[in-house]
Amino acid sequence: MYPYAYIYCGQRTILIWQSNDIDTFKITSVSRLLQYRTLSTMKRKLKTAAAKVHWAEYAEIDYDKFFTALKNLRAEKASSAKTCYVLLEGWNFIEDMGRTFNLKKDLRRLRSRLLNKSYEKLFHGCNLPSATPKGKSYSPLWTTEDISAMRAEFRAIWATLRKKGYIQP
Repeated sequence: MYPYAYIYCGQRTILIWQSNDIDTFKITSVSRLLQYRTLSTMKRKLKTAAAKVHWAEYAEIDYDKFFTALKNLRAEKASSAKTCYVLLEGWNFIEDMGRTFNLKKDLRRLRSRLLNKSYEKLFHGCNLPSATPKGKSYSPLWTTEDISAMRAEFRAIWATLRKKGYIQP
């Protein structure tokens, strides 16, 4: 288990990400996200389970930056590794949130042929040393269709997450 925060509308919310056979976020006994505004509150509320959390491996995604990066994508304009990383991390978070609450219909939306290609572009655009040949780099170019599909699907899924109360504020 790992602490994972998201920032949305300037507010930080701490969750616990867990990786077993599938990656999900920890939920309470009444199927709500275990979420608090600070690490200290999260540690206190977890009680003895806090010892199982790898606190030093804290991660964070800023959805204010995610939606700005998504809005700023332009057709035939290359994205930086930083932009790719923000979008890929946001994508992965949304998929983990979808698995947490068994949102199969919403998750299927992210697996169209076009979006699978976009995911691959983002992944390779991060230029991770383990996936990029030495001395090489990749900056993805986007089509109008790529951009439209990503914007539409992420907005729709985010709206679902907010409507169901999974995402605060």
